[in-house]
Amino acid sequence: MIRHDTDIDKYRKLGKQTKYNCVGRYSISPTEEDYAVGILISARWVLTAAHFVEDSSVWKFGNNFYQTKRIIKHPNLKPNAEEPQWNGWDMALVELNEPVLDIEPAERYRGDEELGRIITKVGYGYFGNGKAGLSLPRTQEKLGGQNIIDAIGGMFEGREFSTRVMVCDFDNPENPQSNHFGSSIPLELEIGGSKGDSGGGVFMDDNGTTVLVGIVSGALNRQIKYGSVMALARVSRANDWIDSVVNQ
Repeated sequence: MIRHDTDIDKYRKLGKQTKYNCVGRYSISPTEEDYAVGILISARWVLTAAHFVEDSSVWKFGNNFYQTKRIIKHPNLKPNAEEPQWNGWDMALVELNEPVLDIEPAERYRGDEELGRIITKVGYGYFGNGKAGLSLPRTQEKLGGQNIIDAIGGMFEGREFSTRVMVCDFDNPENPQSNHFGSSIPLELEIGGSKGDSGGGVFMDDNGTTVLVGIVSGALNRQIKYGSVMALARVSRANDWIDSVVNQ
């Protein structure tokens, strides 16, 4: 979901930067038109959200498709758990049937200073803008946009979300009343959450290096317009588990 007053080509250009080639497309088959997202973190492993992945899925990185070999969900994610975006365990590692050799994997963030930082979200969610909502007919394409990590853990609408969860709200350039956290002034390429975003990558600059800091898990409210609150599973809190799987 992009700003209604900003040209979509600016979001396209950001999403197509080479450093975001590690953001891949997920689908049930190569011809499926309903996508989600995953991030290549090594030649054979994809980090994504756990709530949608299936054993029969395929992944597209660059111009090539890769089959899923196995899926390992975060061990703290309880079966059939409701709304896992509140606890930060909505992550899965997907081993591919063959290595991706022509794409540079994402580097994961291992620090503790995400709060207040500008992030870039890249994925394949359904397109729309903050004023009108989802566009019709529904279309998906790779876009990039920016937001600010407004909170890490806290309360929203009377419910607590974990410190393993980072949130960004989608600020309205015409109405500051849409703001829930942090500043009400949107960034030039402010972006919100949409259907199909799940598993998308959230990146930031760390001393000149682009690092993966979050995985799009869902939303803390059901609004897909200005005022939506994205829930991001915090990569820095999952690195020990990721390393134990990928490095075995």
